Amino acid sequence: MINILCLIAAFGGGVFAASVGGLASFVLTGVFAIAGSVASMCGAGDASNILLNYVAFGPFFGPYVAFAGGVAASAFAKKKGITENGADIITPLSGLNEPGVLLVGGIFGVIGFLFKELVAGNLFAGTISPRLVTDTPGLTVFCSAILVRFLFGGGKLRTGTALISKGKAFSTTLLISMAYSLVVGGVYVGAVYAGVPIDGFGGCYPQLIFGMAAFGLAFAAMGHNFFGCHHIVIIAAAAVVQSYGATGNLYLALAVSILFGTLSGLLADITGNMVNSGTDSHIDPPATAILIMTFLINACFPIG
Repeated sequence: MINILCLIAAFGGGVFAASVGGLASFVLTGVFAIAGSVASMCGAGDASNILLNYVAFGPFFGPYVAFAGGVAASAFAKKKGITENGADIITPLSGLNEPGVLLVGGIFGVIGFLFKELVAGNLFAGTISPRLVTDTPGLTVFCSAILVRFLFGGGKLRTGTALISKGKAFSTTLLISMAYSLVVGGVYVGAVYAGVPIDGFGGCYPQLIFGMAAFGLAFAAMGHNFFGCHHIVIIAAAAVVQSYGATGNLYLALAVSILFGTLSGLLADITGNMVNSGTDSHIDPPATAILIMTFLINACFPIG
């Protein structure tokens, strides 16, 4: 059953994200993901539920509502000749004084909410098989961006000629992906080895790590050359939690975390080069990597 009130609220979430910019809305996703995860670790279940399920990943800042709405609004503004870069997810669009642009953000907020609840949540959230599970917000962000590309971005999916970054750019991506995955997996296995209660720690570890990385994108919004890594660290966190739960082997869980996190970093690099190198619309490389790698994690280490 769809929560009709949350569906209505999703329109506001999409407008809000379009007005402040898709990236800014995603940073706020990170803020409330951190708060909700900490609340969960402290045993404040009700507060955690509100912060995570209704704010961070709900109709307010859920990426499938807010970020997707901001992406759609930016592409629509370019199509109408109001802006020059439809893939610009940083610039707040409220300053354009174009209500139609913000309206598109709200409409895609509603579309994202419906798609996640009716399609992604019914097909890829364990209802068919525990091995056929992915990140439903990531899947929705990806599918919404494809729709935006066809409606407002000219319809061409392949916008770049390169498959993957070359030279030092590739080496940097590879090293960061491995190192970030190492620290994410290492903290978890180290905490478990030290006797930290796994029920209170592992259950929200991926959300906490994701929130920290999403909040870090505030530096990118300020113009700093920040390496977006939420697709790496959430996959590394999910991989270490689920692989340890399935095998009980801390060393294997750490290795799986590094492997899967690194693959996620490389997948995002490929996506960025192939389909997100133009200026007409933004197809999010991290969301693409997250949905693919979450499928792989659950195929190998299903929950339950």
